[in-house]
Amino acid sequence: MLKPTSNYRMSSTLKTSLALSKFKTLEQRHAWKRACIDAELCSKIVVKAPQRDKNAPRGAPGVNGTTGSHAYTTPQA
Repeated sequence: MLKPTSNYRMSSTLKTSLALSKFKTLEQRHAWKRACIDAELCSKIVVKAPQRDKNAPRGAPGVNGTTGSHAYTTPQA
């Protein structure tokens, strides 16, 4: 579970849903709020792709220029 920092601002959608929801107890409301904050924080995580080797060959291995839709050949009847 991620922790919100001092820079965290709750979205207006979350504020509205908390204000309009009808929870039976205060504990249920707090649990829902914590879950929504955690979901917001997790959605902001950016996963970076690993650096690729600039000297590595590109394309499919062992195939020269036959990748993609332009490599389609019509079948012989």
